[in-house]
Amino acid sequence: MPDTRTLAADSAIDRIFGPVIQAQTWINTLYLLISFPLGVVYFVALVTIFCLGLGLIPVFAGLFVIWFGFMMSDALAELERVVMNAMLGAAIPARALAPPVNGSVFRRMAAAVARPGTFKRWIYLWMCFPMGIASFVLVCIFIPLSLALLTAPLTYTFIPFNIGTARIETFDEAIYLCCFGAVLALASVHVLNSWTAVCRRFGRAMLA
Repeated sequence: MPDTRTLAADSAIDRIFGPVIQAQTWINTLYLLISFPLGVVYFVALVTIFCLGLGLIPVFAGLFVIWFGFMMSDALAELERVVMNAMLGAAIPARALAPPVNGSVFRRMAAAVARPGTFKRWIYLWMCFPMGIASFVLVCIFIPLSLALLTAPLTYTFIPFNIGTARIETFDEAIYLCCFGAVLALASVHVLNSWTAVCRRFGRAMLA
């Protein structure tokens, strides 16, 4: 079944201008925005649990805390998988159920940590923080700047625009800014979609 989330590429014009009016572009942008707070939540949870676990290892309670940390990581990774599938059409399959393990508590703990894919998911959650920062910065630079330049002919009289030391004071100069803003907006759409594709591929590699 074809991926309905993939941006159409019927012609050169569609490839260049089509993403601007496609809903998936703005869903991608929304995903990049929410990836920052999600990355912060993942980072804080991992740091808190694993630092507490390492600190309590001398009294053995730390082993149980670390075990809980890996269980929590699996749950957070599953949340990320659902979000990516829903918003980006990543089609990441659900993780297979772990086979039951008999024996002592420590044997079950070791089996949970050694389960295939556990450390990949754990590393992915750590990477969500820097990738979320990068995503947030890209959106917050490209989108507001593009909008500001596109609306320059309407706002230049009460919002100062400076190019170097020269201020935009005429409608014609504001139109030039608007044209540049249109080019920047088009480039921004492609940059954000390309970065989203990188995030989607990384998620597929680490969460599958």
